[in-house]
Amino acid sequence: MGNRSVTRSLATLAAVDARRPQLWRDELFAALAIIDKGDATVETMSGSWAGAMGHMQFMPSSFQKHAVDFDGDGRRDIWSNPGDALASAANFLKASGWVTGRAWGREVTLPGNFDLTLAAPNVGKTVTAWQMLGVRPTTGLIPLDDDPNWQIILPAGAKGPAFLVSSNFEVLLKYNRAMPYALAVGHLADRLAGGGAIAAAWPVDDIGLSKDEIGDVQRALAGFGHDPGPIDSIIGAQTRAAIRAFQQARQLPPDGHASLGLLRRLRNERRI
Repeated sequence: MGNRSVTRSLATLAAVDARRPQLWRDELFAALAIIDKGDATVETMSGSWAGAMGHMQFMPSSFQKHAVDFDGDGRRDIWSNPGDALASAANFLKASGWVTGRAWGREVTLPGNFDLTLAAPNVGKTVTAWQMLGVRPTTGLIPLDDDPNWQIILPAGAKGPAFLVSSNFEVLLKYNRAMPYALAVGHLADRLAGGGAIAAAWPVDDIGLSKDEIGDVQRALAGFGHDPGPIDSIIGAQTRAAIRAFQQARQLPPDGHASLGLLRRLRNERRI
């Protein structure tokens, strides 16, 4: 949950972060309003160095919009009251478009001739349409759903597990934009409901890239004429699209994955 003073952290960031001072000021004023309302005190309002608070790591502005007094004791306590914390997270998901009864996703097996360019954020299809392309659940069944926004994701590239994810997965990403975070939340929910482990093996040599290395990937892609978007050391949709373009130009599997192997190739070709 974090044990730092949220007000102190936000005040410090508002003073020293020249990139986003207004963001931190707004969050600081939101935190003070929460204290003024009686939901927390300066002492009990603890969180991370960036001001994320309580069990569910709400920023103060998110707390103001979505926090819930689940037990009716007059306070929205996401620090020491698990009921309030869980209900607040559920309220956030509902407001963000969560569809009750729709699975977040399922692990799937792709056919050998699967077109990896279809595993992209802008490619959505119904479950039936994906099944017609040879996509099959690794275990069990995928609930039939006429929503046209089901997508294939390859979190570890073509050599790792594949997942067919719904619009509810995008809602999890609104909570935290990191794909591993959203995938972990969805899989944990499945395990709590009695589901099994992920069947496919994860590549043991794919250790992930540091923020500096991701920045190197983005700069190299830009140097090759593939626009990764802002050089922000974040692997988003535009960076993945740029990786696919680079891979296709070199007749590599276009999985859009920022791997150590990709970084080494970019460095060898660009000498970065």
